[in-house]
Amino acid sequence: MNLDEIKSVWKEYDLRLQMTQKINEKIIVSMIAERSTSRFVKARRNYIAGMTWMVICLLLGCAVLLGNPFDYYLTAQYIPIAIYCFCIAIFTGAMAHTYICLKKISISHNTLDISLKKIIGIYEKPKKFLKYALIVFLFTQVFLFPLSFLPKGIEKFGLWLALSERLIPISISFLMLYTANKLGAFKERNAENFKADLNELNELRAVAAELKEN
Repeated sequence: MNLDEIKSVWKEYDLRLQMTQKINEKIIVSMIAERSTSRFVKARRNYIAGMTWMVICLLLGCAVLLGNPFDYYLTAQYIPIAIYCFCIAIFTGAMAHTYICLKKISISHNTLDISLKKIIGIYEKPKKFLKYALIVFLFTQVFLFPLSFLPKGIEKFGLWLALSERLIPISISFLMLYTANKLGAFKERNAENFKADLNELNELRAVAAELKEN
């Protein structure tokens, strides 16, 4: 075999290697796209279920405000329920806005990175504002709502015994909240999962670029 034949064989081998790399890259990109699409569809479906639940909670809160099933007789006693309704309305509106934005995005193999960046941006944008709203909501439910029954307790037991009695539901609520936080109940997993897909895609393209240079 002469030198020209060796060069010809080597070029053919190099061409086949490049084609194999491209095929492998397309297969991996396709796998990431399918996984992201499946997660994306599931996330939108979960938003519908979440909004439905939020509307039910909002209606229940409004029913408490209008019907007064707890026999409140002071205006201050209604404050925790009012804050509850306000926060639920914020969460519902935020979920509806996010859902509408997500519906405008379609994931395809050719624009996978762009789509993933848009999805991550939609999740990240209201994160700080919703964090503060969630803190107010949880503080109200854990501390203020149990204290809304304090006036009745003072009439029956006196101030200090009534305060001691209210510490029981507050302690239970705080323990449940602490446990839920430790278990990751308040973490936004969708954004993290899409970030992982985007990082995996970027790493794949970086490896492909290095192989082309070599």
